[in-house]
Amino acid sequence: MAKKKKLKKAGIAKRQKNKLQKKVAAKRKLQANKPAQRQMSPSKVKQNLKNLPSLVFEPELESIAFATDDINRVVTEHEKTPDQIEAIATPEFMELLKTKHQEMRIRFEKENDGNKGMMVHAILYFMEQEEAPAFLNQIVVAMFYRALSQIQNPDTEIDLKELNQMLKEYDQTWADYLQEKMEAAGIEDIIPSGFPKPPQIDGVIEDTEDESPLMTASAFEGVLDEFSEHLSSELSLEEEAQERTIEDVEVLFNDYCEEKEITQLQELRARKIRNFLEGWFIRMMNPTKEDMETMINSLDLFFQFALEKEKMPAEMNEDIQKLFEDKSSLLSALYA
Repeated sequence: MAKKKKLKKAGIAKRQKNKLQKKVAAKRKLQANKPAQRQMSPSKVKQNLKNLPSLVFEPELESIAFATDDINRVVTEHEKTPDQIEAIATPEFMELLKTKHQEMRIRFEKENDGNKGMMVHAILYFMEQEEAPAFLNQIVVAMFYRALSQIQNPDTEIDLKELNQMLKEYDQTWADYLQEKMEAAGIEDIIPSGFPKPPQIDGVIEDTEDESPLMTASAFEGVLDEFSEHLSSELSLEEEAQERTIEDVEVLFNDYCEEKEITQLQELRARKIRNFLEGWFIRMMNPTKEDMETMINSLDLFFQFALEKEKMPAEMNEDIQKLFEDKSSLLSALYA
């Protein structure tokens, strides 16, 4: 494998510049006659879709929240939650819901909030599908559970973490029944509590050939997804910190491990982690002191997660944790 060139500019954020120059130039030519669009990385798209239920906390949707009497009525009349949701989300309500999303879209455009704008575009895309029932609509299901939670616990407001957990349990608990309802309705291409992935959302350009190497699939894709969910749902890391942590860890797994042909987590012993930090990372990424510090902290978080979730033998993880305890020694490699 050809050796990568060392970047001239310090900082992990610049590491792809030389590698992607030709592709960027080619893409600019292809896009020259198209309206200007702001690109969004696949990781950002994925994170936004995870955060989509947060729209229920926006004032437009709060203004049409399900009433207590209506919740109590459908719970009494129907035994199963998907049927309760289907009953309360009348056609009139669904039309109003679409209108409120269109209002949010306009507001987010004025506020230049691309992330929430992307969420609204995604759910509107789903709602425009001819066979998109309410019991598969993330927003409707989230609104139902939020209203139900307020009835059961009037003094406590549910947060996004709890709401996402409820949605996850909804999909798991009612998976078979949802499948039955989908088959009965002749629905084949829509998944529970989700929506078909649109080929292009305004402001989002999806082009797998132009994705950064950090975003391509790897042998560690599954555990990286689990780690990302762990940072969000269990550690409640701020979005910016979460993105930086995932970016750092991907450098180890998607760059270093690919080059070294490492495909198993168990192959990453403390010695290889040290070689990565003190050698490869410095040589290939030309990091600043801040980059090195955040990389150490990010890897520390990952291997704590790996230990907690039993992704690797405890004795191996213990050696790696000892390595991170001596951060001053790792940092000194920058000036060697």
